[in-house]
Amino acid sequence: MIRNLAAVALTLPMTVHCEELREVPAVRCVGGSVVDVQVEAGRVDIDGIVSFSTRIYKVNCVSSIPGSTIIMKAGEVCHLNVTNNLVGEECGSQHSNTYHCPDTTTLHTHGLHVSPFDDNIDTHVEPNGDYHTYTYNLPDYHLMGTHWYHAHHHGSTALQAQGGMAGLLLMEPHDSYKLPSDLSKLYENPKVPPMMFNHINYNGSDPGAGGFFNIFSFFDQEGVVGRYNPITVPLDLKWNEERVKETGKDFYVVNGQYNPTVTITAGDATLLRMSHAGDYKHLCLVLEGESAQYCTMTLLARDGVFHRTPYLTMSTIVMTQGTRVDLSIFCSSEAAGTTIRVSASENPPVNPSGVNTHSQQSVFEISVKSRRPFQNVNPIPTSEATLPSNLDSLMNVPAQKGGERGVDTITLGVALNLQGRGVNGQGFPGWQEMNEQRRYAEEFCLDKVYELELAGGPTNTFSPDGPVLSSGGFHPYHQHINHFQVFNGHDNTGMVMRDGEWRDIVPAWSEIGTTIRFKPVKYVGDVVLHCHLLQHEDSGMMALYKMKICPAVNGTNSQ
Repeated sequence: MIRNLAAVALTLPMTVHCEELREVPAVRCVGGSVVDVQVEAGRVDIDGIVSFSTRIYKVNCVSSIPGSTIIMKAGEVCHLNVTNNLVGEECGSQHSNTYHCPDTTTLHTHGLHVSPFDDNIDTHVEPNGDYHTYTYNLPDYHLMGTHWYHAHHHGSTALQAQGGMAGLLLMEPHDSYKLPSDLSKLYENPKVPPMMFNHINYNGSDPGAGGFFNIFSFFDQEGVVGRYNPITVPLDLKWNEERVKETGKDFYVVNGQYNPTVTITAGDATLLRMSHAGDYKHLCLVLEGESAQYCTMTLLARDGVFHRTPYLTMSTIVMTQGTRVDLSIFCSSEAAGTTIRVSASENPPVNPSGVNTHSQQSVFEISVKSRRPFQNVNPIPTSEATLPSNLDSLMNVPAQKGGERGVDTITLGVALNLQGRGVNGQGFPGWQEMNEQRRYAEEFCLDKVYELELAGGPTNTFSPDGPVLSSGGFHPYHQHINHFQVFNGHDNTGMVMRDGEWRDIVPAWSEIGTTIRFKPVKYVGDVVLHCHLLQHEDSGMMALYKMKICPAVNGTNSQ
């Protein structure tokens, strides 16, 4: 424990290798209730493997990594009162596309469809006791789903979110919303706690093509901390030398545990709700072991939106940074009494990028127990969930380029290139930029359909400062507020993305591109987009869209 830290010493319970997965503390924020979120410096012990000092969330007096799960409900109001108890220099209006302002914070609700004035990261909660109340007015039609929240102050997002300031956010449906019975049995009576994957990486930084003077080097957490001057929360790493022989210094934990066990029953479909909170590596999760052949994963939802039927079944699924996955795991009776490893593979059938693919022999394990006589079990879901009108399919909307634009056609030719030090060749201009041509990457009209071509840039981009490592495979494109529909993701397997699915984060392929469609509805204002390699976001790969009401065409709010 570090005695001179101003706030709290947090020690996660010591667990034995393969201990049963524990549930993260949860708090409901419904009916206009207020949840207290404190930001503090604390000492953390990760499963008896390593301890270090970092910035953490304390939610309603409970400190944890990940932060407490926050539960919201469609049609209701939630207030999150964030108080910043860190001690440091206030940031004010300072702007830089570099690592800066380590102790100023904001809170982003990743996946919520709310007003950008509610999910507003231009808030800057300063250290030394500053506070801000985030009020979320959830629309009645908001779909239930698996989301997450994390720190998002430009210049310190990677430091804080990767350091532990992140937690699950679960959306409950409005009372009027009904799931088909085979889905409701899984969601209303979950048998496995929701899972958050956090990346613990102190294995050294990767300088990439431009060396350590390149701001797009992949830094481990120690490298990220070292980019700040002064270092206001020193890590003071302490390793358990025996445990680290088993784990190494670059590994994922699930709900703060190394390689926990999830127990399921043979012949019983079990819901797994998973969120990837890692910064710069993606996870290719694979079922492995002699009994893996008797188990299947059925993909129900990604990024908080249910898929169309028939659902995809697979033994490998890829989670890019920030992605959430809901799936049903089912093992037949042949697997009873056995254990299946869920590993992270560097060489899955579809590999988005060899540059930053994580490898781990076992992220968690699935213990399959025998079914008791007369025990009720759930079938693998086959029914399709109803999606709200803001998620009506755009796949068959006719497209036109130029000419009069209305809601029944798609505007083509909008291109977003995540490369170099920014978006479309420009680094984030800052919240104070009032010149609209510089402030906004694009402007969009409410209720109009758009098709965007996303690209991750070439493998290497050259700037006046020298070569900048850009991709080698992709940049994960994330868009706040409005989900988008994958129109052409160049993935026939569905492991990475599936044409027609709704997402809020996808790989922007570097060479072939990724085509998406979306229709902004209900909310005007500034909407953030950025690369979800958070080190890239801090370094300028972020931009703003302007959502606006346009002159009516054919009686609609469109241009």
